[in-house]
Amino acid sequence: MQAFGDSKANFYEGFVEKVWLLWPSSTLQQLKFLTPSKHTVTSINWINDRRLKNIDYSTFDLVGISYFTATAHIAYNLADKIRKKGVPVALGGYHASALPKEAKQHADTVVVGEAEKKWPELLKDLEKRSLKPFYVQKKPLKAEELPCITGINKSLNPVGGIEATRGCINKCNFCSISHSPMGCKLRVKSLDGVIQAIKNLPDNYFIFMDSSLSINRRYSKELFKEMKYLNKKFACFFNANVAYDEELLKFAQEAGCIGCAIGFETISQSNIDRIEKGNNKVKDYAHIVKKLHDYGIAVMSSLAFGFDDDTPDVFDLTLEKLKEWDVDSTGANILTPLPGTKLFTRFQKENRILTKDWSKYDLYHVVFEPKHMTPEELFNGTKNFAKRFYSYPNMISKIFSSIKLGWHPFLGVIDHHLTSKLIYNTTFKFKNI
Repeated sequence: MQAFGDSKANFYEGFVEKVWLLWPSSTLQQLKFLTPSKHTVTSINWINDRRLKNIDYSTFDLVGISYFTATAHIAYNLADKIRKKGVPVALGGYHASALPKEAKQHADTVVVGEAEKKWPELLKDLEKRSLKPFYVQKKPLKAEELPCITGINKSLNPVGGIEATRGCINKCNFCSISHSPMGCKLRVKSLDGVIQAIKNLPDNYFIFMDSSLSINRRYSKELFKEMKYLNKKFACFFNANVAYDEELLKFAQEAGCIGCAIGFETISQSNIDRIEKGNNKVKDYAHIVKKLHDYGIAVMSSLAFGFDDDTPDVFDLTLEKLKEWDVDSTGANILTPLPGTKLFTRFQKENRILTKDWSKYDLYHVVFEPKHMTPEELFNGTKNFAKRFYSYPNMISKIFSSIKLGWHPFLGVIDHHLTSKLIYNTTFKFKNI
């Protein structure tokens, strides 16, 4: 059996390039920060950097590659080529942590879990030419062991990123973060360190890369109060229950929050219950959006199609609900059971996994057998949903509606719509749009 989708061979590289603009990764910057000064570090966005073809890998003592499931095939191909030149390769990231034995087939060593403590250990072993096959972080790192740095690197990311907290305690059954070796434990970083990192950002707009800034509300309130006079604007992730803490919303607004992404996931409460996302009550979604709008915060909802209670009419119904809820923008994904998650394990037991070609695990291919529709119906339904939501008439309506939120949220909504349209043009190859 094969996954269903008509996206072209190289669409994902383009997709990642555009998503990178929205949610920059801090992995490379964190490891660079932790590398002793006697080593020289070159950071490259290997997904779309054309310089890869011109690099003389023989000049490196080690190449480290961080990747996730959909880019595993690219990472493995690159790692194989580099190793043939006699240069050792270290692999890490969510996919490597979920399937370390698979990763080891393409690497000299694999870092499993959080790398902050293992990376210096790995470098010491490299100097002694005695790399271990695996460097496994068995316990979650303590908050004080997590560096407070920015995720900014102008050669990689045009948008700055900050990580104030790490991990998520919600354990939604499709999430690779909360099912990673350390991701299920929330850690909060030093307020002083985070504030200093924000001050160090050269631009006035940035993104919090945390899974959610409404999990530890006491910490987030203190953080936002400290940010009040920094004159920065930012976007972040919140859980749906954030709307019930108006004090948090007030502090967020005063700190410069102009937009947030919330995982609404689906319009069906039964689907929500199945994925074990206890914070979400579908009946409250309209209230949540309104409350955030009251504080001048634009709402970008995240949605997935293909849950077990979804039928072919879910796409039309979701468009109606988004209009009813007054959501400013949205993401339209195909449910994807990522390795290491409870969802993947369940689908595998039910013999519903259609392929283990990881390049298809990109949120835009159907890699499992849906319950109440065909793979073709799921793919085409998601494609047409995105086409309709990001049609020019709907985009113009949503953008102008956001003027009421203020100038900066308005600009943020414009940016999200235009970037999302580029992403969907790349992934689904729209015509006449």
